[in-house]
Amino acid sequence: MKPPDIRGLYDIAKLPLTSREDLQRENWDFLAVAKQDIAEIVSTTGTTGEPAFIALTENDLKRLACNEEKSFSLTGAGKEDSFHIAVTHDNLFIAGIAYYSGLLKLGSSVVRIGPQNAIRHVDLIGKLRPTGIVAVPTLMTQIVHYAHRNGMNVRELGLEKIVLIGDAIRNSDFSTNSLGSMIEDAFGKKCYSTYGITEGQVSFCECAHRSGLHSHPDLVLAEVVDDEGRPLPDGETGELVLTTLRIEGMPLIRYRTGDITFRISGRCPCGRNSLRICSITGRKNQRLKIKGVTLYPKTIENAILEIKEVINYQIEAYTADDHTDHVRLWIGSHRNDSGLRSSLIENLRAKARVSLKVRIESPDAVRKRLFENSSRKAVTFRDMRDIQYD
Repeated sequence: MKPPDIRGLYDIAKLPLTSREDLQRENWDFLAVAKQDIAEIVSTTGTTGEPAFIALTENDLKRLACNEEKSFSLTGAGKEDSFHIAVTHDNLFIAGIAYYSGLLKLGSSVVRIGPQNAIRHVDLIGKLRPTGIVAVPTLMTQIVHYAHRNGMNVRELGLEKIVLIGDAIRNSDFSTNSLGSMIEDAFGKKCYSTYGITEGQVSFCECAHRSGLHSHPDLVLAEVVDDEGRPLPDGETGELVLTTLRIEGMPLIRYRTGDITFRISGRCPCGRNSLRICSITGRKNQRLKIKGVTLYPKTIENAILEIKEVINYQIEAYTADDHTDHVRLWIGSHRNDSGLRSSLIENLRAKARVSLKVRIESPDAVRKRLFENSSRKAVTFRDMRDIQYD
């Protein structure tokens, strides 16, 4: 191919796809500037393999802040708001610095608390009275459980804007899933779901109409492709592919994210015309087939979290002696009795159409599993399918 072969946006499909393995294997071949122009280095989490390092220039950091300024503006945030940021700002993690710089650019004030236990978060929120919070959904559920056990009403904390990162809180029809419902019901507020990816230095965010996650078309070109890499039309589920725009350090062309979603074009009820994507329904390499039933961990998560006694969890996939996929659930709860076990098994059969092994332990024991090997993100899905054991 030659440059004249690309005459419009749709011609991007003529170019080859870039994989996560490419980035991991040839990491520094992706650097497009001199090393002295690098301002900061971050990395992917490495939960699905070796981490890849991403180099950002000073302008890339400004672009990152611009992206988050746009995303937070979708929530109605502004100068009158103060945000409690419960996301790490160190350990090569891009999200914390992205939210911090974006909120400052928007004019909001910030409280950089990072990941702490629920007691610390509740104490600071009560004293500083922020109007917003940025957190993973599981932290919000821990705050709810802590408040309930101590006779507190979380609505009295005064949080008006709850921006959730990581786990999806919407179903593919934009309805709120069990995880999101638990948080929204407890706080009496609608949450805002987001999707972000370190490699693309970009995020997508819901607006007040919760009709999909908005892209920022001046910063990223988004496609959804089938297994052969062919672009799919609106509404058809496939893998999200991103081409980054205005990045200097490590730009990417048609990068396969591994995340499963579908695209939505046309005007959003909020009036914006930017392309939207559905919440991520799973990761391509996390597809499970259990006794003939094909599903993603998200389906299992939704079934688990409908049981209010569940504090935290880990889904562990492995290959058994029959050479097929099996799943073991580690459930953290302050209850450990036959009634809870029966409720979990029945809900899994009804909602996920599978019967799984369930082990109930204390929330602290499960938390140790979630952050094993000093992981900076909770590993709620552990894929052990390259190892056979009972």
